[in-house]
Amino acid sequence: MEQSTEEFRRVFLPYCIERVEGHGHVVLNRLYKPLGMRTTERVDYVPHAVRFAALTPTRAELLSHARSQNTDRIHLYADASAPTKSAEDWDAYQRRLQLLATLELS
Repeated sequence: MEQSTEEFRRVFLPYCIERVEGHGHVVLNRLYKPLGMRTTERVDYVPHAVRFAALTPTRAELLSHARSQNTDRIHLYADASAPTKSAEDWDAYQRRLQLLATLELS
């Protein structure tokens, strides 16, 4: 079976952080799968969920490319501002990743 090609960014870089009710959050790639997964099958997010110690609306706003305070789903970039589009888009994404990397897990 031939595997279609996929841009590295879409599989391995964080695209969004989504709440998993009762289990914390899961960090997803552009395919809405846990990082590194390329499957087209449905994935149970629960085993991949983590609890962030302080993912507040204020932090969500800083992580969100759209400056949203919604902690249910935080998009780190949009397709129009994908980090591979330009140096400016990469710099903005990198600042959000830096903040994400400082969040502690509980």
